[in-house]
Amino acid sequence: MEKAYDLWKKGISGSQHVWGKIEIEQKGGVEVIVFPHERHRWINKVGKLFGISHLDQQIRLLLERDNFDIIYAPYSKANLKFLLFLKVFGLFRKPMVVTLHQPFLTRNSNPLKRYISRLILKQYEASVFLSQPLMERTIKRLNLDLQEWRDRFSVSQWGPDIVYLEKYCKNRLPFEECEYFMSAGHTDRDFETLIDAFRGLPYQLKIFCTPTSIPSTTDIPPNVEVDWSVTLSKDLIPFYQKSIAILIPLKFPDHKEGCQGMTSVQDVLTFGKPTIVTKNQCLNVQVEEEGMGYSVGMYDVEQWREKLEILASEKEKWNSCSENSERVFATKINSKVFGDHMWEVFRKVYKGNVIRKKQ
Repeated sequence: MEKAYDLWKKGISGSQHVWGKIEIEQKGGVEVIVFPHERHRWINKVGKLFGISHLDQQIRLLLERDNFDIIYAPYSKANLKFLLFLKVFGLFRKPMVVTLHQPFLTRNSNPLKRYISRLILKQYEASVFLSQPLMERTIKRLNLDLQEWRDRFSVSQWGPDIVYLEKYCKNRLPFEECEYFMSAGHTDRDFETLIDAFRGLPYQLKIFCTPTSIPSTTDIPPNVEVDWSVTLSKDLIPFYQKSIAILIPLKFPDHKEGCQGMTSVQDVLTFGKPTIVTKNQCLNVQVEEEGMGYSVGMYDVEQWREKLEILASEKEKWNSCSENSERVFATKINSKVFGDHMWEVFRKVYKGNVIRKKQ
């Protein structure tokens, strides 16, 4: 997190990557401290032997617990396992606020896994789900009583830095100056289906990925370019600005359906672009309902081709999708909306903790 904060201070990255810190502090009354990620690497190596990541940070949090009121973990249990274990047994009592991006378990998980999942959830004073369907699936699969959990659960839209609305979104290039389609990302990406969809089409595709997410396709058509050398989001800005649409091809097993594609949706909003995305009911925005573009079936090459043709050739449709992306950014999904919600959550959790201490 401190790296993301440093990039924000340098103007290289947006405030969304520090998960509401900037907007919360601007609202006043709450300070969000970015706790150092790692100081003693050897402790993390020991932790990995026991399946505990970020053990160094958790031990330091334990030792410095009197210096803060609430632990805020945007990646939930990823860096809380040790502290959660202590909290279950009453050895650590600090309130925890987390954001949840992924499902807790599959439909057919056994009773033990369900019990452990419920036990983990009970350690969080507030769980903020990044989409409504994700919260609903969690409640259903864990057979939770909504009345019992309603004070702990909420939904908030994690969105791009609000300053990007004027800086990029409203200054987008017109349809005539956009040159190619673009897809960027690395988690659960189905670049192979996307490449097949572009075979024989008169349009260009630029794919930006990481060395670990390079498409397995060996026969890359001449109208497709794959680049894994760009590592900073700021370096992708000129490419996004000249794109016709931002494409989000996804692949994942049904039981792992979560908020895959959410980061790329932020790029769609930031640059006010149309999009085509693989259907994902847990995504924080349903692009067809909002008029931002199209959803297509997983691995469905023909659906991809059909929607690509529309966005590349129909200026009126393109303009409509772009305007709707801007509307969603301005009114529903942005860093201020997220920050305001988290501010309310922290104030509520803090007040509740003070009351408990007095009892």
